[in-house]
Amino acid sequence: MENPTSSTVQSLNASGSSRVHVGNSYNITHNHGRGSEDDGAKKYLDALRSTDPRDDKARIEQTNGGLLKDSYVWILESPEFITWRDESKTGRLLWIRGDPGKGKTMLLCGLVNELQPLTRLGGSDNEMTISYFFCQATNSGLNNYTAILKGLIYLLVIQHPTAVSHLDDKEDKDHWNYKVSLEATLRKILDDPGLGEIYLLVDALDECVEDLPLLLALISSTSSRAKWIATSRNRCEIEELFGKTSSKLALSLELHEGSVSKAVNSYINYRTRQLSERKKLKKSTLQQIHDHLSQHAHGTFLWVALGLNQLYAKMMDQIHKSDSCVLYIRLLAVASTVFRPLNFSELIAIENLDIDEEIIPDLIVECGSFLTTKGDTVVFVHKSAKDFLLKESSDLLFRSGLAQHQYSLFQRCIATLKSLHQDIYGLVYPGVLLFQALKNRPDPDPLRKMKYSCVFWADHMQEAYKLSTQGEKNSDIPGIDTVHDFISEKFLFWLEALALCQNLPAALRSLQGQGSYKALIDDAVRFSQYFGPIIADYPLQIYASGLLFSPNDSLIRRQFKQYTSKIFSKGPKVDDKWSSIKSIFEWDDLDIKTMSFAPTTQILVATASDVLTRWHVSEAAMPDFTDWDNRHKRIAPSSDGKWLAIIDYEPSYASETEQSSAQCELQVRDWTLSRIAWRQELDNHEVLGITISPDNQCMLVCYRSLLVIYDISGGIRQQCPLENALPRLFNRPEDEEISFSFSSDCSWVAFHMPDTTQIWVLNLRTGKQYNNANRKGALPINDTKFIPNTHLLMFCDSGNDIYLWNVVEQTCEMWSHIDYSFSRFAISHSDSWMLLSGKDGLIICDRACRHVRQVNDLPYLPGHQEIAISFDDQTIACGSELGLWILDANTLLTDEQPTKGDAYKKFYISDNGKFIVYDLGRNIEVWDIVTSDMLCSLALDDVNHGSIRTITFSPKDCYLLVGGLKSILGWDLIDESSQRVLGDFDSGPIAVSDKGHNGDRWAAACQSMGDVSVWNFTNMEQKRTLRRPDSQSQEAASIDFAGNQLGILWNPRKGSPGTSLFLLYDVGTGQQLSGFNLQDHYDGKGSPLFKEPKLKFFLGGTWVMIHRHPLGSLHLINLSNPDERVEVRDWFDCFFLLDESTVSTDQGTFDMSFLESISSEHFEINTWDRYGIARMSQEAPDSICITFSGHTYGAISEWINFGMLRLLWIPIHYQGSIMAVGYDYVMFECPTGVDFIRFAKDADKVLSQALQNLL
Repeated sequence: MENPTSSTVQSLNASGSSRVHVGNSYNITHNHGRGSEDDGAKKYLDALRSTDPRDDKARIEQTNGGLLKDSYVWILESPEFITWRDESKTGRLLWIRGDPGKGKTMLLCGLVNELQPLTRLGGSDNEMTISYFFCQATNSGLNNYTAILKGLIYLLVIQHPTAVSHLDDKEDKDHWNYKVSLEATLRKILDDPGLGEIYLLVDALDECVEDLPLLLALISSTSSRAKWIATSRNRCEIEELFGKTSSKLALSLELHEGSVSKAVNSYINYRTRQLSERKKLKKSTLQQIHDHLSQHAHGTFLWVALGLNQLYAKMMDQIHKSDSCVLYIRLLAVASTVFRPLNFSELIAIENLDIDEEIIPDLIVECGSFLTTKGDTVVFVHKSAKDFLLKESSDLLFRSGLAQHQYSLFQRCIATLKSLHQDIYGLVYPGVLLFQALKNRPDPDPLRKMKYSCVFWADHMQEAYKLSTQGEKNSDIPGIDTVHDFISEKFLFWLEALALCQNLPAALRSLQGQGSYKALIDDAVRFSQYFGPIIADYPLQIYASGLLFSPNDSLIRRQFKQYTSKIFSKGPKVDDKWSSIKSIFEWDDLDIKTMSFAPTTQILVATASDVLTRWHVSEAAMPDFTDWDNRHKRIAPSSDGKWLAIIDYEPSYASETEQSSAQCELQVRDWTLSRIAWRQELDNHEVLGITISPDNQCMLVCYRSLLVIYDISGGIRQQCPLENALPRLFNRPEDEEISFSFSSDCSWVAFHMPDTTQIWVLNLRTGKQYNNANRKGALPINDTKFIPNTHLLMFCDSGNDIYLWNVVEQTCEMWSHIDYSFSRFAISHSDSWMLLSGKDGLIICDRACRHVRQVNDLPYLPGHQEIAISFDDQTIACGSELGLWILDANTLLTDEQPTKGDAYKKFYISDNGKFIVYDLGRNIEVWDIVTSDMLCSLALDDVNHGSIRTITFSPKDCYLLVGGLKSILGWDLIDESSQRVLGDFDSGPIAVSDKGHNGDRWAAACQSMGDVSVWNFTNMEQKRTLRRPDSQSQEAASIDFAGNQLGILWNPRKGSPGTSLFLLYDVGTGQQLSGFNLQDHYDGKGSPLFKEPKLKFFLGGTWVMIHRHPLGSLHLINLSNPDERVEVRDWFDCFFLLDESTVSTDQGTFDMSFLESISSEHFEINTWDRYGIARMSQEAPDSICITFSGHTYGAISEWINFGMLRLLWIPIHYQGSIMAVGYDYVMFECPTGVDFIRFAKDADKVLSQALQNLL
């Protein structure tokens, strides 16, 4: 690196025409001869020497602390400079352009230093010549064309005394201030072949405030022997003229951002090193200075080296002189008040500019070099430029006040968003993934101009309100109605846009700040929280799942109901109001260990086995999560998510004769900045627990017999030896856990080890210790909590007992015994209620009455591990092995749980999948699946004594058979007539036939002894009893009618040997028509695999289908050739025959017409290619594969699919077992009952076309 040094010269002689160079000082000695010849040359030089560019260069370098070679050396290797240096024609002009602070002037100083040794300024024997000039707008001697010409000529003449002949000696002294004469003189010198090749360098063309066009014309048109290097800011007029120069090379410093940033870093290192040498600073102080400069440099030299206000003031003066001053002020005003830089399209939209994007760079260049562009984004050249505008030019930029300006930006953002509409990318398919949506977005992207407005409209309104409350003049800020209208008209389209912009969290952040129209805003918040996670990945689920499953009374649902995806013709039955579930973060095997809310915010922090989560539950639908190293056996976050305490183990493996050891280190990390705040090595490796107090003031590290208290900022406060050492439960201390609980004032802490009976309590102020070691007959402690605002401790044990311990008085009483299983509890901060969490659900207890108020069996949240209540008692967090649930406390406390008597006991579906029967206990109801209407109901007390064991339908018409223990009821659903037969019936299957041609209708049922009885329901005669083939070991497992034929599948009783046997009977004669054995397969418990099968005839009774349980496959057997069998493999729970060849299952619908092409025996056929096709014999079968058509049930229970692609997300509150998939509906059982999703008639066609259109 270079730095100016001082030199002392005692004696120096020069003769002839000589150059004397000592350090950065120059002296020129000319001895041209005697008399008038000497006098004339001196006169010319004196007239030209208004300034010496060498002195200007030395001053610039000195002002900037010296020229550092590392700050410019990169340009010597740039392709542009090499071309300029080596090519005589293509690179005659090198134009270095860049925004303020990029180091252009120092770069030119460096180039002078590199080129000068090759010229006559470096040695009189050199043939090349150099001349240069540094413009400065604030100096009248350096800011005009005349001064530039004189400076260039001056350096040329002192290198070539013979060039004096080109100077016309005129008596008028003003001749040397006349630009026309000077330009002519310079052109003559440059055309002089005796001067050889000439390098001309001019810095800061934009600072030539007089006759800049003349200077640009000169540079563009001079002799080809002169090579120019010129620097300037990005200015349109310079680019326009230079653009016409064929031999121009342009080097943009913005395109060499990496090299410039590296040069800035080198300069920062140099200046901080200088400071250290002068001030003798500590390393820590020096590092802070270095970090501060690096943080604020932003890739420029401005922050490091310059005084800026004078520069920016001059730039504002330039803007004032412009004809387009008003437009430039508008651009500066919006640029200085937006929350992130705008792209060209956003700027045009917000400012409502009637221009093309191609014009924007030219406008930005004219904004006084405050602004620049990076790609298609408008940015400030430096943060200090924005600070100057807001502090020094605020009155000029915001004439109506900053509050009104912010409100105007809010209005303009809302106006921009008026063009939002449903499915803005035209994707149609509700299950399209985000990456597919982005891949298929239109060109141009309609959201490109709206992205900023989508994210920041609310921020501008909030900023306007904040400024208006600070007393700004003219700060009447309306806008409440504007927000209401926007949410009412555009809310769902806005959510879709945010999802497509990959910034959905902005929705909750924007809504949280809106205080008016509370009902609408609260409803929008609940919609965003509940559906946000799925919308983030599947944006169009807004109009599918969002509108289908939001509650009936939701204002958003009512407002946007007409925008429900048109592929659905009917949605499911939903709750009237929002449930207590606000948000769900699902994560398999999460294994929550700790969970707590911050004292003053809605931030939830949780730790799991290998994941840390931080969730601002009121502002984000999803948490931030971070993986952490398994080496960190102990980890504790602060409740606000700022700090992270870690015990870091580094195992060290020794030889067999030595014990292995570990390096153990305590680290406290700033979680937000992802850096270690402080660290300390620990001598004692048996760290059993670590925690940070809720007020973030101290940290506790617990060993087996010692508790150490640290300040969170580092340093030990106190060491407390434990009077009773913690027990050793495992060989490795890393496998032991400690649970901590703090009092509200954080002055007391209680801790215990799981599966032990002792609790340790410590007064952190006095160091006094307490424990309950003498508690007799004690069961293991599950959880401990201090009652809010007291030092009373509650704890629960494994016997579901809750105790209250007055620690100071050493009294302990049983507070209550709970008749439900629980392992964790939390107390509301108002101390009016408490929550218990365990296998039996979420239990609410009244603190005053000490009894259970409510038991909430939240669906799909088994075995709550941890619970936490926010400090304002508004939010509850539940953690389980499946994830985190965020609940609304007020809704949970007021929920009325339905009694079991209100729900159905069981339901039955007709064989053709068209009807469903609900057993409601005292009566049954028959519903039409197609229309979702109830057809009829029947009170059972009068006709069947209220005992129902099974119900079945006839295959084709509306006849119902209801089986009880003492009777069987036949019910005609058309005329609602009924018939009943009495008897002693088993719990086996029943069946009823269609009415035959002769009017006979047959019914069959299992008697208590295991035989099957058959009745003719036309005349109510019992025709006969079909005996078991083996009177001891077999029973009827399934029966079905095909006309007047009855098929019975006889199964061996559990534990009995034998095979499953199918027999076909003529019910009129009782004759056995045919039969065959099924393979004898048993599961691991000795139960046949055809246990509880379902038997159905199809294809006109020529084939029989048997559902194999529990594996779920279907066996199809040709009755005319029983050896011809096909197994359709999938995990079917049930199936129905929509017609003679179409099978509806819980997995989907498929056609069986392929059976007509089967020519060989024993096939295994797969669906969706999930199972290979394999013939049961040794030979390979023909390749037959079936695929579900239309809508299917996804492999994951939360989705309904179209074919194999996800179509509709089912929220966890409604998820259950799919019962049937028909032509145009999906029926499923959920926690609230049996429900339906019905599709429009042309849904298949629309969805197929939408998928074809996707790339």
